[in-house]
Amino acid sequence: MESSRSQTLTILYASFLGAGGLVDYLNGGSKISLVAGGGSAALFYYVATELPRNPVLASSIGIVGSVALTGMMGSRYLRTRTVIPAGVVSLVSLGMTGAYLHGLIRSSC
Repeated sequence: MESSRSQTLTILYASFLGAGGLVDYLNGGSKISLVAGGGSAALFYYVATELPRNPVLASSIGIVGSVALTGMMGSRYLRTRTVIPAGVVSLVSLGMTGAYLHGLIRSSC
């Protein structure tokens, strides 16, 4: 993945996670969602800033974070069968895992 494209995808992903946590907090009062969404957003904004300087480290952090979100939200989806947010976040996170893996492979070659 080209650095500017991966940065854009990562910023969109971080924004999606942060907005999701905020919406869940505003709708249901879930402080856990606010903290988790905000923390995830902060992590992926950091990844976006590191991609041009250190793509291997940034992609590695991105893989770990997106795999964790895929697992947690995928498990929640299987337990609750709620498409929004659990199903959507798990699918988007799975896609981002693939994108970071692709970026890591390209950076290592």
